[in-house]
Amino acid sequence: MKSTISPQFSKSLSDANDIAQWLRNSASERDQTRHLSTEQVDAYAASGLWAVTVPREHGGLDLGYKALSQITRLIAAADPSIAQIPRSHFHIVDLLNAVATPSQKKFFFGEILAGKKFAQAASEIGGKNAADIQTTLTEESGSWRLNGKKFYATGCIHADWIGIVAKGDFGIFMHAFVPKDAPGMEIKTDWSGFGQKVTASGTVLLDNVVVNEEHIIPFTEAFLGNYPIGAASQLIHASIDVGIARESIDEAIKYIKQTARPWIDSGAVQASDDPYLISGIGDLEIHYTAACAMLDQVAGELDETDINTDGELAQLSVRVGIAKVLASEIAILASNKLFEFAGAGSTRESLNLHRHWRNARTHTLHDPVRWKVNAIGQFYLNDVYPKRHNYI
Repeated sequence: MKSTISPQFSKSLSDANDIAQWLRNSASERDQTRHLSTEQVDAYAASGLWAVTVPREHGGLDLGYKALSQITRLIAAADPSIAQIPRSHFHIVDLLNAVATPSQKKFFFGEILAGKKFAQAASEIGGKNAADIQTTLTEESGSWRLNGKKFYATGCIHADWIGIVAKGDFGIFMHAFVPKDAPGMEIKTDWSGFGQKVTASGTVLLDNVVVNEEHIIPFTEAFLGNYPIGAASQLIHASIDVGIARESIDEAIKYIKQTARPWIDSGAVQASDDPYLISGIGDLEIHYTAACAMLDQVAGELDETDINTDGELAQLSVRVGIAKVLASEIAILASNKLFEFAGAGSTRESLNLHRHWRNARTHTLHDPVRWKVNAIGQFYLNDVYPKRHNYI
């Protein structure tokens, strides 16, 4: 996938900015009411932005990961829940590109270009760890069937196609696509997290759901070849975090300028002249700029690097890991400093400014940053390559 600075690239950012402005107008209210936001998701998908990474040979724009990252940041600043919903859609594009057969690519990329929305149900709760998948894909008399229970199924309620990660023969994980209205599948909107409230990251129940054999692709195989599947997935998560940080900083600046009062010992007439607030905003902008720069750098590397060796893949994964650490840190820092800088009045429920911290705290828990820091150190100090999975 090659990044191209083109009219299409510029238009995609312009379209994303327009959608972001529209989302921002209702984001706080939808957060407060845990609104399902079907209208907002459908409008985002209808813009064509969910197809920006479809390969050119299959009719897509193939704008690359730098465009995807910047689009995601714009949307996440306005509403990070809406930005997270198509994360698995883009992940599925990568999976198809890596391991699907030519006929599968033709069919599913055609569906995406026709405006169909995809989502993934991979994670489960109750297992010994995040990789403990108990959902099964079994074949009986020529019929493939899914059985199991998923959670954290972000976006599935909005999707046309659901990608289910399931355990196949010999413990090999497969990825089975079923239409949203498939008999035996039930999607629940039971996500109750205090942040990212509009992602509908709830339960999917699978009871003997029939799967077309042509709609099954290998999942484990995607992490055995030189495909940057995990790194690309992490890039989107990092972009969401940076978007949250941007909005938190902007909210702090707005509140300082319009509402906050200077501290009595500052000698300032207005809060924006408080030297500690000036330095504090400067510090946030420094950390934010560093995170953005790293995101753009590694997104460009994902676009331009032809991966031929395990070492090249490992280095890309580690560098995206660095971006993810920086993004997580600035999201938490900025959404916390918002209140320190704005003061007690900013905690009023009617303002709902705490949604930025709630969203940052919730989304950054997707996978532990502490393990990325360890993987980065192991790579540079001991030449140890990170493990291959979705989390780095």
